[in-house]
Amino acid sequence: MPPEFTEEKEEALRPVRSGGRGFPAAELRQALWLIFLAWIFGAAFISIISGAALTSFLTNYLRTDDFTYGLIMAAGPAAVLFFFLGSYVNERTGRIKRNFLIFVTLHRLLWLGVAAIPLLLAGWSLPGQAAVAGIIIFLSACAANFGGAGWIAWMADIVPRRMAGAFFGNRAGAGMVSMVLTTVGVAYLLDRFPGRDWTYAIVFGLAGLLGAVDILLFRKVREVPHQVEERPPTLLAILVTPWKHAVFRGFALYTCAAWIAYMMAGPFMWRFCFEPVKDGGLGMSLSQANLVLFIIPTLAMALASPLWGRIIDRYGPKPAIAISSLGAIIFPLPWIVMHHDLALLLYPMMILGGLSWPGIDQTIQYMQVRGFPDERRTAYCASFQVVFGLSSVIGTTLGGLLATFWNGHMGLLAGLPSWVSHYHPLFATSIVLRVLAFALLLLPLRLPGTAGMRRVARALATELPLSLPGVGGRRRRRG
Repeated sequence: MPPEFTEEKEEALRPVRSGGRGFPAAELRQALWLIFLAWIFGAAFISIISGAALTSFLTNYLRTDDFTYGLIMAAGPAAVLFFFLGSYVNERTGRIKRNFLIFVTLHRLLWLGVAAIPLLLAGWSLPGQAAVAGIIIFLSACAANFGGAGWIAWMADIVPRRMAGAFFGNRAGAGMVSMVLTTVGVAYLLDRFPGRDWTYAIVFGLAGLLGAVDILLFRKVREVPHQVEERPPTLLAILVTPWKHAVFRGFALYTCAAWIAYMMAGPFMWRFCFEPVKDGGLGMSLSQANLVLFIIPTLAMALASPLWGRIIDRYGPKPAIAISSLGAIIFPLPWIVMHHDLALLLYPMMILGGLSWPGIDQTIQYMQVRGFPDERRTAYCASFQVVFGLSSVIGTTLGGLLATFWNGHMGLLAGLPSWVSHYHPLFATSIVLRVLAFALLLLPLRLPGTAGMRRVARALATELPLSLPGVGGRRRRRG
């Protein structure tokens, strides 16, 4: 039987500090509860500013074209360089909490500016309103990245290492339930009162307030100041240090390639769902698209995230992200041939995708909390977030360029069925890039975790049914 992932094996690869440093048991429990509770509000905020509401605002209200839509969706990730500045300040002062509270709260409240656009700028041209929205989204992301650069390092001090995967998995699951409830309410409002100025004002105003509550709950979470180096690092050292670490380089390179592929297609699946059937789209309403693209996979993710967290604690991150990444290749394949008559395939496809995706999310969370060295941890997290953000910018922008190109050159694909739209070549390109990233970058990557993919897949198949509501309870009672 292959040995399971152990702390000793991880320690042999790289020493990291145990969480819970300097926290009495009662205070640690309170801190973990506040971190857990805060994300319920934060997840509601994220679901509004990144999902159906924002897509509807840009597509149906501001009527942006594919290229402008791609640029605005890339505005947030484009601010990732501010992670370096935030890390620089954190490493030189040894403090994280103050900047986090000030700047990330500002990030959330800036969305009140987006809420004001339909009310205060109604007389402007639609391109002008879109430009203002893009600027506010960019400035909001700058504040988030500067203030949030040290958040992972702060959490690494608090969350005990033996339970990091399970804790963040359960936290993610609760957040996803919050996301679903929020998006159901928002989608109903936008569908019930389509195109109204005040609906978007209410939705984005609510997002800003919910997001601020998330951050302000951290006021009661104590920070253990980090010892500042005798010679505080320069900005150049912050930039260079992570790239000397082989595990970081490999993981960052794979994440970059994979996220370019994911973001190339992801935002445009919404556009494809909204596209009229006569133009090759699925002709869905906002509520229908929200159900397929967000609610169904998010509920599946909420169910599976705690299990994936426990799997990572038990077997290590390598088999978890390998199985999940394989799922991110296989389950989206029907998008390449998707059209109105096959729309029912979306339901099982999105369920399976939602069950498999948390292995990617939880591995990324795990690597930032436990997978990088403790010394200058904020530099590692900042560099990783910059890679993550830039790949999102590249992927989204490239997706917009490809969609625009194919929209004007579908004649190059003569002989294909009439239902083929300019989004289908985009989805096919995304799948090809995912396969290349998996085969060339992930499989050779050296990460903690010695169990094989088959062994971990069997554990997932065995334990996932027990995660279903009621099933686990019946099993325990019978035992």
